[in-house]
Amino acid sequence: MHQRRTTASKSSSRTQSSYSNGKRPASNSRRRKKQQPSNIALRAAIFVISFILATLVIVANHLFGTNATNSASTNNVNKRDLLRFYLRNKDKGMASIPDDVNDPAAKARAEQREARYHSLYRPKFNQTQLGYDIYNCPSTPPENYPMAWTTVEVLRNWMPHDFTTIAPANRQIYQGLCVFDYTTQYDAALTYRNAELPFIIRNDPNVMSVARRWEDDTEYLHNALGDERLFRTERSPVNDFMWYRLRGKGTKPRGFVKPPNDEVSMSYGEWLERALAKDAEALQGEELSAMVNELKERRMKLITRKKQDDSLENDDRDQDNSTEEEKLKNWYYFRLTASLSKAIEGSPSDNFVYDELPFFDPRKRSKSQFYIVDPSEERGINCRFGMRGVIAANHFDMSRNFIMIFGGERRYILGHPNQCKNMALHPAGHPSVRHSKVDWNNPLEWDQNPEFKQARVNEVVLHAGDALYLPTAYFHYIVNLSLNYQCNARSGTTHENAKHIRECGFNMG
Repeated sequence: MHQRRTTASKSSSRTQSSYSNGKRPASNSRRRKKQQPSNIALRAAIFVISFILATLVIVANHLFGTNATNSASTNNVNKRDLLRFYLRNKDKGMASIPDDVNDPAAKARAEQREARYHSLYRPKFNQTQLGYDIYNCPSTPPENYPMAWTTVEVLRNWMPHDFTTIAPANRQIYQGLCVFDYTTQYDAALTYRNAELPFIIRNDPNVMSVARRWEDDTEYLHNALGDERLFRTERSPVNDFMWYRLRGKGTKPRGFVKPPNDEVSMSYGEWLERALAKDAEALQGEELSAMVNELKERRMKLITRKKQDDSLENDDRDQDNSTEEEKLKNWYYFRLTASLSKAIEGSPSDNFVYDELPFFDPRKRSKSQFYIVDPSEERGINCRFGMRGVIAANHFDMSRNFIMIFGGERRYILGHPNQCKNMALHPAGHPSVRHSKVDWNNPLEWDQNPEFKQARVNEVVLHAGDALYLPTAYFHYIVNLSLNYQCNARSGTTHENAKHIRECGFNMG
């Protein structure tokens, strides 16, 4: 609900005595009697104003809590700033308070997530070393922004296959990107976006609302996506995934070795079971193991029902027919995509995604104007749900991109397009075009591609509620640090870095 500022002005009247017609002023007692109604009215007005102000404070504390951020480095939500944000923007159509914003249990879980996240992943460099404070970046981007280091420095500090961190251990992050708060630093973030520079923005109330639904309640998406409908899912016996596309009748260029990953169809329920199993194995969590067993029992009952009842849909096309033992060893990357044209036509699943993520809907400009930069170039919503350890090979895309995390954590190693020549990319025409051919976890391959060792990169770890802006052609290498929910939307191509891409042999049009 929207809060309104209530202001009142106090006025007082002064009684003046005059000697008119030669008469003496009234006695003190008579004067007090005449002033009594005025004094009562004044006290009543003061009481009403105080009551209203106190009520606003109580409501604000009830909705947003009383603890403001103590440190910019933790970047927790500043509740008072959030309240001011709503009051400031409620008439502009920019801000609406999600229904679950005043749920005490949800707030407690969010605070636990923040505390855990900041204890595990800590920026390695401070303001003195970077030349700017990543949590309080200047409105004018610094000349050296974003700071970058060689791939060797970043990767040796934290090898990609080392994807599980358990407290009290922590990771020192080579972070050069600014982190903006949506409620207090919106204008600064907009400046960086318009300058086509990468950054992170946090604490958008509508984004946080999705994170609360998707991460806090494992059954929310399960109930929505079910156990029977099958979705496109990538599968691999190893955790490194390489994108490829064979054109024509599967013809392969000379020397091409097909990556081990392929695609199958899988229900969301089974993917969730597999992803939780990876977390349970890494964390030795009894509660997680119990959830895995429950999901497996549920899946087995459905399989039995389908075998016994011919009327139930039993489409085995492209399903993962691996044995249960093989599935435990496999890695899976779940896909959920939505097309605006299909949503308009009434597709239930496409409408579900657009309804869940209104900030990616070009029709809802009050919520999407920051994230969908060019609505005419909107290209749908692409969600990739990852399990712990899954790695997506380094690559660049031909459009600007907003990437959001609604649960779990992901590590992104990022490179400016001007590093294209150093990224050891597969060339145009190759099935894995635009992707690095180097195994980032294998120092021997670094030595075989010496230019790669000179590439300059930085990194971030995103968690629930984070949105990462990547300009056109920005390189990104992805490590899934836990079960996580990621969705992204693209909206238009810019050409400020086209020369770097052309120098690498790629045509941006």
